[in-house]
Amino acid sequence: MNRFLSLASFSILALSLFSCEKEYIEPTLETTTQAEARTASCDQYFYFHKVYGKVNYGKAAGEVVLVGFQEGLSLEARQKVLSKYSQFQSIDGEVALDSGIITEVKLVPGATCFDAEKLISKLLKEKTVSFAYPVFEKKTADPEEPALGLTNEFMVSIEAGTLKHLEKLVAITNTKILFSFSDEVHVITSDKKSTGNVLALCSIFNLQGFVQAAEPNVIYKFPPLELEEIPVAAQSAKIFKKGNFKAVKHRLMQQK
Repeated sequence: MNRFLSLASFSILALSLFSCEKEYIEPTLETTTQAEARTASCDQYFYFHKVYGKVNYGKAAGEVVLVGFQEGLSLEARQKVLSKYSQFQSIDGEVALDSGIITEVKLVPGATCFDAEKLISKLLKEKTVSFAYPVFEKKTADPEEPALGLTNEFMVSIEAGTLKHLEKLVAITNTKILFSFSDEVHVITSDKKSTGNVLALCSIFNLQGFVQAAEPNVIYKFPPLELEEIPVAAQSAKIFKKGNFKAVKHRLMQQK
């Protein structure tokens, strides 16, 4: 039995597992406005996890998108690129990951998931942009609930002795091993030239027999506290030891 899928299979999976699906709603002329129709057509973002099955993040929020620019690009240069688009309001901050800086881009007031997706689509055509991802709508009305956003990083846990299989899979999908916790646990990065977005990649990696689990390194963006003047900085799942990152920390502590 093959330990990984063929390149032809990846091409098919990249199209079928683009990790978003359209929610179709029958239009009603009396009740559906143009804005409502656009929002209804927004993507549903998800990936398939080997252990938990389908992991659904829902629709993009209209407030912020997360953008990775070419390394070393100045704040002024980033501002110049973003200012070309009507959805852009301001640069809202930065998140430092091991793979580089992610720019938090704030959209204009009233922007919807449709506007966020449109801006992402435009930014991905920019030569200086390596990747762009949404922050998702919150699932509850809790004002302290953090918003989740995607990054270009994901973690992969593999069976012992299968590193060569992972290295071949990384080459096929045009991704990169950023660093390794151990011979079995690795953080991988992607960009717009990879085989699909980070959710599609997690789905593909989870389909491989030698992969135990693959999951994205999401960003947690916390709302500011009422009495706090300085906004709360966004942090990644790896920093908080969430999901498989938490399991990795536990395993490494046991090995010591």
